[in-house]
Amino acid sequence: MGSKRRSKLGSSKKKKTQKRKKSKNEKEKDQTFLELPSDLLQLVISRLPLKDNIVASVVCKTWHKACVSLRVVDPSPWLIYFSKTDESYELYDPSMQKTYILQFPDLSWFRVCYSKDGWLLMYNANTYQLLFFNPFTRDRIPVPPLWNAYDQITAFSCAPTSTSCVLFTVSYVTRNYITVKTCCVNAKEWNTYVFKNRLPRNFNTFEKIVFSNGVFYCLTNTGCLATFDPSLNSWNILPGRPLKRPGSNVCFMTEHQGDIFLIYMYRHMNPTVLKLDITSFTWTERKTLGGLTIYASGLSSESRAEQQKTSGIRNCLCLSVFHGFKRTCIWYKVDGESKNCLKWKKQNPYENIWIMPPQNLIELPFL
Repeated sequence: MGSKRRSKLGSSKKKKTQKRKKSKNEKEKDQTFLELPSDLLQLVISRLPLKDNIVASVVCKTWHKACVSLRVVDPSPWLIYFSKTDESYELYDPSMQKTYILQFPDLSWFRVCYSKDGWLLMYNANTYQLLFFNPFTRDRIPVPPLWNAYDQITAFSCAPTSTSCVLFTVSYVTRNYITVKTCCVNAKEWNTYVFKNRLPRNFNTFEKIVFSNGVFYCLTNTGCLATFDPSLNSWNILPGRPLKRPGSNVCFMTEHQGDIFLIYMYRHMNPTVLKLDITSFTWTERKTLGGLTIYASGLSSESRAEQQKTSGIRNCLCLSVFHGFKRTCIWYKVDGESKNCLKWKKQNPYENIWIMPPQNLIELPFL
């Protein structure tokens, strides 16, 4: 009897000690998981989508603080691809490396013209129909019809939901005259303005249009820069030209907080980045982007300051490429010390374009 009692007591003690060890190990595991080093915690949270960031913020006070500090208020642009064979659109988020397939069958005959503030300007060459389109909300705003040449750029100043939105295009160029057209949102027709052509005779077309500082900056293929002020309906030719080395096959132009940047791409050498001095209207070559990331596409480009992101890539040029059979992006570091060589092959500008997603990504139906 005594031996049986002793064995029962011994087994119960072992079970208690095992339970104590197990609970102690579980606590240690929980403490290890919750008390991650701050650098590792920020690295993990920085890779979370916005939805998961919000969920993780309720775990504890430490996590809440880290999630809020890394929550992106000004998201990076997304890349939208237009299919040649069907009505599908691909939205690619480079920060999360995720692709979303959308279907817009009634836009199959439209091609993209421009992108700004989360809106696309679409054009139907068969009907001359123009419309603003938001692929995230599927909202549409009609625009009076206008004939556009294949290589003619039509830009707009801000989101069409704003009453100050102005559409602009250089519609016709002759040896003696330049004709531009403008249109406001909810207008019934386009306004036409004719100016004397004071540009050099060797230019062929306008390659890029960017709105900044209240005016439209228009760049020709020879590097001449003209401006149109929609408040005064005035057209001016600016002095000076950017340094364009032989062999350039494409250029990108963008603006950031009033500064104009120009990037020349080459097939056999690295790109050159230039910045416009607004006061003297001279171009200076830059060895760095000053913390900016430029998302470049043929029709319009975006720029963002990525200092708030610990995982963000600064001083970079982001370009869309085909990698195998997959559409993706490459990042080229614009740095004076960079030894990486980027040789660029010219692409069809109507295949893709950068677009700004809405700040509240949670409400998007396809996420």
